[in-house]
Amino acid sequence: MTQRLSDRKAVITGAARGIGRAIATAFLREGAAVVISDVDGEAAAQTAQELASEGQISAVACDVTDPEQTRALAAESVRRLGSVNVLVNNAGLSGRGAITEMTDEGIDRLLAVNLKGVLLCTRAFAPPLEEAGNAVIINLSSQAGKRGWSGLSVYSATKAGVLGMNRALATELAPRVRVNAICPGHIGTEGMAWRGWEAAAAAQQATAAELGERFAEENIPLQRLQSANDIANAAVFLASGEAREITGAALNVGGGVAMD
Repeated sequence: MTQRLSDRKAVITGAARGIGRAIATAFLREGAAVVISDVDGEAAAQTAQELASEGQISAVACDVTDPEQTRALAAESVRRLGSVNVLVNNAGLSGRGAITEMTDEGIDRLLAVNLKGVLLCTRAFAPPLEEAGNAVIINLSSQAGKRGWSGLSVYSATKAGVLGMNRALATELAPRVRVNAICPGHIGTEGMAWRGWEAAAAAQQATAAELGERFAEENIPLQRLQSANDIANAAVFLASGEAREITGAALNVGGGVAMD
């Protein structure tokens, strides 16, 4: 590895598994010191233990919808790392359903985790990030934040909200903190799209992988699904000095599903 992040001290939320874990792994391999957090503290601790051979990593349990827990995460991360100059707001929930079928509880939960959680974490970490300088916030949005799909109105609203916040904070926190977003596509092994293919597989006498490949061929210009590592590679770039002149951007990593 090139050690592109050897000067980085990063906190990654929702990192016990999936995209967050892939980002943590990539950061460690590029030389960053990392604190991962997750609402499932035991899973986060297990992930940190499994990745310990890759570099300096530790875990802190945190519910990003709780203001006090996000403040505690910021304070503990600074204590462990000395300072923090990268925050990856990755924690999020998927949620599918027609708007007339979404419950009050379902709507509130998606808004709380996907949007309010990003705001709370950013508020908690903004002071140490500004103090560190040359700092970066990376917000995980979605292709659904840029274009519409039936059954994703609430989820899309949360992810579009992240993009609006992303643009505003890029101005508000400049010049000491760059703020960018990543909009993942259809992840080929996990996540909302994968669960949908798994649910439909039996009825169509196919496997989830076959349905995913068929979807990619018919709907994605590059005709392939994305992986968690594809998203991690984008995060490494945005956290590195190679992206020093990029702020307020929303990077599509979706094979061409969204092109703006």
